[in-house]
Amino acid sequence: MYDSGPSDAELKAIGLLREDVMDTSDFEVWPDNWLPYEIFCEVSDQWRMGQGGPVGLDLNVVFQVMDLFEVKGTDERLDTLRAIRVMSSSAITQMHKS
Repeated sequence: MYDSGPSDAELKAIGLLREDVMDTSDFEVWPDNWLPYEIFCEVSDQWRMGQGGPVGLDLNVVFQVMDLFEVKGTDERLDTLRAIRVMSSSAITQMHKS
């Protein structure tokens, strides 16, 4: 989702075009992760920024979107938050790769 991949110049250097390496395959989201995935997609442009780039999602927005999705109860909210944190951590790792 956040890996930009090689540049056009890098691809050209080895005789490839962008369409040769684009991943257009589908992926599966397990049912237990569907709600956190939907919420993550809704807030995926709400990053807190530091000097080196994104450092984490703005949790105020995450909680507001959880309310919109009617995520109720402490256990469900915590489980959803934890799943979103796993996704955001992976996204940050990809964004910070050089």
